[in-house]
Amino acid sequence: MKQEARAKTSLIKEFRLRRWARMNYVSSDQRNETWHPIVLDEMKMKDQEMLETENNSMKARVSSMYVPLAPGVTNRIDEAHLETSTPYILKMRETTRSPQQITEEVVGE
Repeated sequence: MKQEARAKTSLIKEFRLRRWARMNYVSSDQRNETWHPIVLDEMKMKDQEMLETENNSMKARVSSMYVPLAPGVTNRIDEAHLETSTPYILKMRETTRSPQQITEEVVGE
């Protein structure tokens, strides 16, 4: 940022320009070089912040994908289960009723 531009603006005006730059952020290819130097400086700062955030989030994603093993622990693979259990619903006792029994239950109610 140019020092003469900063020296000419008051602190309040600088804060307002920086806030405006944050709220109306555009990518670097869409910026006009004739904009106020404080606005351009703030947008460049936001570019850096976004780049750092992107790099940090990528590191976090990669590091969270792996779980470190305790030192000295040997890896073992358990044998597959030889027999799988059947679902509980299939273990229930099957009751077969004749149509006559069903009719009696309905009429009896």
